[in-house]
Amino acid sequence: MTMLDLAGKTAVVTGAGSGLGEAIARHCVGLGGRTVLADIDEANLERVAGDLAGQGAELLAVPADVASRSAMEAMADACFERFDDCDYLFNNAGVVIHKPLADCSTEDWQRIIDVNLIGVANGIAAFVPRMIAAGRGHVVNVASMAGLVPLDGFGIYVASKYAVVGLSEVLAAELAPAGVDVTVACPGWIATAIQNEGGDVAPAFAPELMRVITADDAARIILDAVERKCLFAPTHPEWRSAAAQRADRLLSAFDSGR
Repeated sequence: MTMLDLAGKTAVVTGAGSGLGEAIARHCVGLGGRTVLADIDEANLERVAGDLAGQGAELLAVPADVASRSAMEAMADACFERFDDCDYLFNNAGVVIHKPLADCSTEDWQRIIDVNLIGVANGIAAFVPRMIAAGRGHVVNVASMAGLVPLDGFGIYVASKYAVVGLSEVLAAELAPAGVDVTVACPGWIATAIQNEGGDVAPAFAPELMRVITADDAARIILDAVERKCLFAPTHPEWRSAAAQRADRLLSAFDSGR
């Protein structure tokens, strides 16, 4: 269990109505944090907020579409009006599609990029300037193992998550002088609803890369990395060899002059 102390601190979690976001939110409450929950699914948001409020949690639930800059700015305003602070921002909301790139429509591209990439950008725009002004804070962008290793059949999703990884690396360098930390979480397979959104055909990968963990376990791993102020937070160590193989291919290309 992470030793992260959130007593007297405020955490904002997008996609908090289910899956990994819900698990992160529950841990933030359990660690003593004042927690802002955001989700586009108002029914699930109300369910989670009602459950946590019944446990005496100090929280604020805000229905919000992360793809909307104005919605995220309104959520930030509500957060600061209620708690006057944001110590941890978890840009977690995400969607997935499992479809060959040649079959993907403009609408497919728009939906995935709007939520997975623009949603993160909107969270940064709404909250990071206030973190910079405060001289502290921690941004946690949830990418994926698909942001480190290309997965056949998940082209749009991979593109969005590679972008989140690169964005996070740049953001970490830009915010370090201001005292604001950045972590990019790279979870593998998690038992959440998003796993069922990808399509009708089940993906086929090497057996060692198919281990599924609970959202609760993934949240623990991510929060431990946040406590240690790690830039990267992978949840599945067995993917290391796949990431290393990709890095080796890249380095070999440099070495061969191609």
